[in-house]
Amino acid sequence: MFLISRFLKTIVLSSLLIISAYKAQAQFDDELQAKKNCFKFTPQGFFVSTFMLSYERYIASGISLQITGGLLSAQKNYDTNYNGTAYKDKDKASGGLVEGMLKYYFLRGRSHMSGLYAGPYYKYSKNDFVINRDGTSTYDPITSQYTSMPPSQMKYSITTGEFGAVFGYQVVIKNSFVMDMFVGGGVKSSDNNSPATYTDERFWILESQDYSGVVPKAGFRLGFVF
Repeated sequence: MFLISRFLKTIVLSSLLIISAYKAQAQFDDELQAKKNCFKFTPQGFFVSTFMLSYERYIASGISLQITGGLLSAQKNYDTNYNGTAYKDKDKASGGLVEGMLKYYFLRGRSHMSGLYAGPYYKYSKNDFVINRDGTSTYDPITSQYTSMPPSQMKYSITTGEFGAVFGYQVVIKNSFVMDMFVGGGVKSSDNNSPATYTDERFWILESQDYSGVVPKAGFRLGFVF
């Protein structure tokens, strides 16, 4: 209940901030020369080792289509051990995502792609992991001998589909730069094909996204219009 309460407070406060920003900008808005395209990147994506780039295109009065692509790349040092000897290896994570969003500007700002908006989105992502595992030794009581297994690699992937809706505010600054703030959420379904015995979660921020259910969505994007 506490987590739900915090989530609702975050949604309300973010919404109030977005509306306040829109009202402040609207006080001195004048119509800008029409520009119907923009590129944006998502700064918070770097916290999960992901570069995300969005392209938005004006398609009709108050309506635009936004396509986002992302690439994930991360690695961590991990020393495996075999017969008392340490070997330097790297655990690796890689993958990508694609997202489509239809934005409806119900309170237009200075340009075709500014103002308060709402719209649905769908996101698909797939992340692949390569995890190094230590060598092991097993004792055979029949032969009274130990059998050694060398270090190995475990490979698995997490695939996710997500659908939901967002509410946001996008402002075009000096008809050149754009800032997009949004909040919302949806539902998602994840599939993890890792072995049941794997519990390390060495890339815990990435691997913790492996769940199905309700998911919040919030952030901001920066870019330029043309």
